[in-house]
Amino acid sequence: MKKVLILTHEEDPHSRSVCRYFDQIGVDYFEVLTDKLIGHYDVTFDLSKRFFILSSHERRIELTSDWSIWNRRVMDPTLPASIPSGLEDIVFTETERTWQGLLFTHAGKVVNRPQASFNANNKVDQLLFASKYGHGIKVPKTVLTNNPQDFKTFFAGLPKVSFKLLKAPMIQTNEEGEYLTCYNNIVTSEQAEMAELVRNNPCLFQEYIEKEYELRITALENKIVAIKIDSQKSALSSVDFRRYDFENVTYERVEIPRNVEQFCADMLRHYGLLFAEMDFIRNKDGGYVFLELNPNGQWLWLELKSGYNLSKDVADNLL
Repeated sequence: MKKVLILTHEEDPHSRSVCRYFDQIGVDYFEVLTDKLIGHYDVTFDLSKRFFILSSHERRIELTSDWSIWNRRVMDPTLPASIPSGLEDIVFTETERTWQGLLFTHAGKVVNRPQASFNANNKVDQLLFASKYGHGIKVPKTVLTNNPQDFKTFFAGLPKVSFKLLKAPMIQTNEEGEYLTCYNNIVTSEQAEMAELVRNNPCLFQEYIEKEYELRITALENKIVAIKIDSQKSALSSVDFRRYDFENVTYERVEIPRNVEQFCADMLRHYGLLFAEMDFIRNKDGGYVFLELNPNGQWLWLELKSGYNLSKDVADNLL
């Protein structure tokens, strides 16, 4: 059985869940909390050996091809007070490039390699792939623009239009550590009258699709797992399931048509991924509408709400 290196951070429950499964079945794994790199772990690459060596206070491993790597969440290291102010960026950049070197060059399985995740992590490219795919997979009409008139034309041609960010940042609002972000929102007529604001930066607008329900699909190398999210049971989550209402919204494992499974598998292969989370809508006509792919998306809450053991599937995919 393969051994697994897990690159994660101290606050990651996904890693904890997979490690518990590995403990149950006796898998040899080495978990590196990347935020604790300084003072807790050593990482060495010697060109003559052609592989990396990692060690902690308890263990040392040679990262040969019989190891799989789960590139779960690589974080900047926590800096000790001894590092002079102003040198933080050097420490972060050199550390990041070291992890990239490890993940780029590893001779065994990596879920996922950084270059594959980078190529996959663009909504425009994803939508182009999905729109050309055919086989019954639908995509929302979409425009990305900083031209007010192009937005107005798009808005006028559809019953409902939604706005979303290409990448949703977490913006700290106060010193207490409260954060805000922006999810999918329906554009109102009053907001559309402020079209000049799109000149500030290109904005992504899409045809709003009326939903029967939403799907979060965990796409793995040899398995596609769909979890139905009944977001329409709550006004809070009806536009975007990420406005969670766990008391009213139900989650369950469901079967999906073969063409949707094949699309997910083909999209993984297209980007060179071995894992991704994909979001779909099942519309009122029973069609399946692709929204987006996240090459390192969250999934543990799907397991907790549906009762389906995704940790096992993710772990088995690493083996």
